[in-house]
Amino acid sequence: MQVRSKRGEHRNYHKTVSIGSKLDLSLKKELKESVYIFLFGGVFMTLLWCTRCWDDMYLMTINISYSGLFWLLLWKGSQYMVAFLDSIYSWLEYPIKRTILSVASICVYTVLVVFLLDISFDMLVLGKTFDQSITNGLNGTPLTTTILITLGINTFMHGRGFLIEWRQMSIDVEKLKTEQVSTQYESLRNQVNPHFLFNSLNALTSLVYDDQDKAVEFIRKLSQVYRYVLDKKDEEVVPIEDEINFMENFIFLQKIRFGDNLKMEVRVDRKEGYLPPLALQILVENAIKHNVISEKDPLKIRVEITPEYCLVENSIKEKLVKDSTGIGLNNLKARYNYLSNEEIEITANEKEFKVKLPILKLDR
Repeated sequence: MQVRSKRGEHRNYHKTVSIGSKLDLSLKKELKESVYIFLFGGVFMTLLWCTRCWDDMYLMTINISYSGLFWLLLWKGSQYMVAFLDSIYSWLEYPIKRTILSVASICVYTVLVVFLLDISFDMLVLGKTFDQSITNGLNGTPLTTTILITLGINTFMHGRGFLIEWRQMSIDVEKLKTEQVSTQYESLRNQVNPHFLFNSLNALTSLVYDDQDKAVEFIRKLSQVYRYVLDKKDEEVVPIEDEINFMENFIFLQKIRFGDNLKMEVRVDRKEGYLPPLALQILVENAIKHNVISEKDPLKIRVEITPEYCLVENSIKEKLVKDSTGIGLNNLKARYNYLSNEEIEITANEKEFKVKLPILKLDR
């Protein structure tokens, strides 16, 4: 226990150091970028517009400082404004609202920056009073040219943000397609693999002689399992009720094979909401694949469905050799990452393994 505790502290220490290092790098990057913007904007604007500055170093210093600060405030302010608007309204979901907010925020921010910068310059550099600075600010720097320059900067910023978001969405769509293909392959492989067919036919052979009515029921359940896999293979989400019916058919087949050595408990409070297709089957299948199932060590699986989550937990008695590719649970995590902001919760100890799936809601 002491060794584990020290290892945990060691990991936490490195995690803290890693986060601190990332923050330091981020701050250094921001500072470096700000210096470049300040120098470029100050020197460029001064050399371009102030011809008298060539003969007066003091005037050149003042103009470089003013212009550099002007560019820095407009550039970084626009950058943070774009990031803030990105967190509220997506270009892809609210294009009109996002455009209106962008233009309005640009104009308001630019006017405030120019007005406050002019007043500060008049009072701190030229020594004017506050009233004189206010009057000069109202009649001073033309805002039309400034707003046009800022619109150009923001057009670049917002266009970049739109392209990044569009590109990320395309990547996410391709990832989901890949995950769906992987899920289809894994599910079909589980159902069609020789072991599954051999065990199913073995169970069916025994049933034909011992209980013909149950044999007919077995064949019907088996056909429903295959039909569900084929019918739902292109769906992103399916109603919970459909998943429950499919899981019950799948469990029926497994119970015929393992008998009382497989103990299932299913509790459903409400059949509302959605899950990724085959989600429950993946978790039940994982429990069966990874654990010993015998009279001495029966496998206990409990499924609980509430309005907020679906919990699947099983007892642990791990096999030495496992017939598993190990991609089922990772695949399920990836689909949840794409479909919602909710995450799968996984907890395990020496006796139990639990997976909690958030219930998905569809926006109407």
